[in-house]
Amino acid sequence: MKKQIIGGLLAVSMVASMGTMSVAAAEKDNADIKIGFSSKDNSDTFVAAIADAAEARAKELGVELLMYDAGGDVNKQISDCETLLAAGVDALVVIPQSVEGSAPVVGMANDAGVPIIVDNGDIGDTNYTAFVGCTDQESGELLGKWFIEESGLKEGDKVAIIEGPMGQSGQVGRMAGFEEVGLLDYFDVVATQTANWKRDEAMALAEDWITTYGEDLKAIICENDDMGMGALSAAQAAGRDDIIIGGVDGLEDAVQAVKDGTYGVSVLQDSAGQGATGVDVAVAAAKGEEIAKDTRIPFRPITKDNVDAYLEGGVEAISGDAAETKEEAAEETTEGETEEKAAEEEAAE
Repeated sequence: MKKQIIGGLLAVSMVASMGTMSVAAAEKDNADIKIGFSSKDNSDTFVAAIADAAEARAKELGVELLMYDAGGDVNKQISDCETLLAAGVDALVVIPQSVEGSAPVVGMANDAGVPIIVDNGDIGDTNYTAFVGCTDQESGELLGKWFIEESGLKEGDKVAIIEGPMGQSGQVGRMAGFEEVGLLDYFDVVATQTANWKRDEAMALAEDWITTYGEDLKAIICENDDMGMGALSAAQAAGRDDIIIGGVDGLEDAVQAVKDGTYGVSVLQDSAGQGATGVDVAVAAAKGEEIAKDTRIPFRPITKDNVDAYLEGGVEAISGDAAETKEEAAEETTEGETEEKAAEEEAAE
């Protein structure tokens, strides 16, 4: 099984030409293709962005997309998928509500002979046609490393962690990432609790922790930006601008808060890339074309050091060669200015 690892929206143009398997299907025109899309919870800002990107890509390609929102209910997601399969979709895209709870939809699609593309989050049954998304543990590792190495916190400082819904891929993977980089041992973790990806629940949790732990609480580490922004609101309301807060997703207001200096880090996962590429792969599968079994879109930390580049040039400006080229150009400019200044001083002497 080959993995394809790509950056940002490059996925959209690359996935169809770098496949490693093909799905038996009759030749179809785009106008004849019907894609089912089961989203886990579009009240989540990031998930909604994936869904929006999927709908935009389907419109661009001229295919029909049937969008169903499970609203955070795994039983509804299973029912939604049954409905979509009964409607005769040519491929099914699923953002799993639960790693194990959503697993039955894979068998349902296989039994119906419909290609199933798992988008954004892991699922317990890996007999799907293809996966498109990020590796959740990677985001936990990047977030954890930033708090350990770049936040200015000291070993043994008291921190709290706000998690996503227990058992979801993001919660499981990001906590595994924290463990992998030693975050749970490096800091004194005084509290860990879920806020279900919700901003208001995270704000209430943070308010309680700020009251309970007072000045000893140095940071709140959040598994997504919606919860991070809720924690930030609580800290600001309490006059605790010293509490360091960071999260995952690259939400617009979180990125702006990084620029403003009130939010430490937002680990970007490319919602547009995941939504659009999921539809691309589904369409290719419906046509019987070669597709990649596993397409991974890397996470990118947005910090005070690269936030301006991101706001100016988007994800490609902080990804791979583009980011390195920009850094090299900055270094060359600095070196050139230094040499020019030295020459001027020498001439003056």
